[in-house]
Amino acid sequence: MRQLTNQHRAELRQLATTLLTKTTQYTLRGELSPLEDDEAKSQIVDTAQSIADMLDDGSRERALDDCAKIGEMAAKQLFNSWGVFQQIPVQGSILYTDLARRVGCDLQLLVRLAWMLNSTGILKQIGDDSVAHTKNSKIFLNDNPDGDLTQIMFTHGLVSYAQLGEYFDSYGLREPQGPTHVPFTFAYGQPAKTIWDVSHQNPTRKRTFMRSMTAMGSVAPVCGLYDFSWIAGALKCEDTERVLLVDIGGGNGHALRSICASGVPLNRCVLQDLNAVISEVAKAQDMACLNPRLNLMAIDMHKEQPVTGALVYYIRYCLHDYGDDAAVNIIKIIAGAMSPDSKLLIAEQVMSNPPSAHAAALDLLMLNVGGKDRTRDAWTKVVFEAGLEIVKIWSSVRDPHAVIECVKTSEIGVA
Repeated sequence: MRQLTNQHRAELRQLATTLLTKTTQYTLRGELSPLEDDEAKSQIVDTAQSIADMLDDGSRERALDDCAKIGEMAAKQLFNSWGVFQQIPVQGSILYTDLARRVGCDLQLLVRLAWMLNSTGILKQIGDDSVAHTKNSKIFLNDNPDGDLTQIMFTHGLVSYAQLGEYFDSYGLREPQGPTHVPFTFAYGQPAKTIWDVSHQNPTRKRTFMRSMTAMGSVAPVCGLYDFSWIAGALKCEDTERVLLVDIGGGNGHALRSICASGVPLNRCVLQDLNAVISEVAKAQDMACLNPRLNLMAIDMHKEQPVTGALVYYIRYCLHDYGDDAAVNIIKIIAGAMSPDSKLLIAEQVMSNPPSAHAAALDLLMLNVGGKDRTRDAWTKVVFEAGLEIVKIWSSVRDPHAVIECVKTSEIGVA
């Protein structure tokens, strides 16, 4: 293990002091808002990571860390798809022999995969022959969206990463533009199809993806950065027939329902997505007997925006699915439907330059599907080319998630 220099020792002492201070302050503070809580915890984690990085022995240790993370992802995916997590009792433990028999798996194979997950804290081995859940494995139970999001990181991330070399050998060293011939569809052997065509071939994978968007809502909260309550306030002066909010590419409607909790009536809003998605949402509404119901509309956002003159158009984590040309086209179509007083709200990452590790990793995930996350300058350029202008970017200091408020260019002076 390498020796630390005197300067590094001094820096390490300072980091340790900072970590203790931030941890003490966090534990002694009263109730925090969700954003304040996330920021405080992020500062603690960042400081702890700085200490770990300083003590890191270098490339050999990093290579082993990479190996462990890839092994963990593979083992989690197998255990989830084989139903292993579901066979472990929520309370207590189970013998490996019993678990192997229940799932129809060779004992030694199951144990070796379980050891990988034990080593990283996903599962907990009890004695020499039993295993139990931890909080980290319980996310794979009961269709938990957090477990679904973890699966997406494997199916849309790691599988594609493994084929990136061959992909760029075939297509050249250029950004994938989509919607076809992107790393994800290439990795699944169907490069001429869109990511949605491939994803929706498997009903289970499609449902997993839709549920995972609920987990993304926790990573990037719908409410908190931007105050949607003014939309409800506009009820007093707006035409009773005017649509107040259109959620474009809104998936199962979780974001729209969150926004409407501020007092915006659901019956004055419209949820739009692809026909396959809207059909699933309609079935779910019928089964759950939801009341009030969402107004549903199947569209292709690349070709049309049937709702004209709405007060607000909202598009959340859709534009990062596409390259710049496609993103400009989508925004341009929305702009064509907007009234002079309409607003477009874009909920997306606004990356710093250079971005954080998490932001950069999500950007590479989007590369797999022909999309990209963008910096402030990149968003300004895309929005301007579509005929709109940014009024304000609502964001927090620590989190790249933001809400970009846009109006028609001629309206910027009065916005």
